Parts: sequence; C-alpha cells; structure tokens
Amino acid sequence: MRWTIFFITFAFISAVLGFGHIAGNLAIIAKLCFFIFIALFLARLYKTINEY
Repeated sequence: MRWTIFFITFAFISAVLGFGHIAGNLAIIAKLCFFIFIALFLARLYKTINEY
C-alpha cells in the first residue's frame, strides 16, 4: 500500500509541475499497485477463512 501512496503523490506533484505524461504513467502504476494489493488481501482473507 505504501507504493500506491508513493506513486499517487509523485503523480500529483508531476501533474502540478506540468509533466502530464509522467503523471499519467505514475497514476497507471499506482492503480496497478492498488489492484495487486487488493488481490493479495482477498487471497489472504480467503485463506484465513478456510483454515477454520
């Protein structure tokens, strides 16, 4: 989750400074990291529930 916040922050800073292309790429990376985090969380939750 830290990586997602890191990339979102730098995407925002890049957008404010006028680097639109870099900001767009950083936003895509942040979105990808977020969905990976959600998938891992759900896999862990499923594994935990099925242990009992």
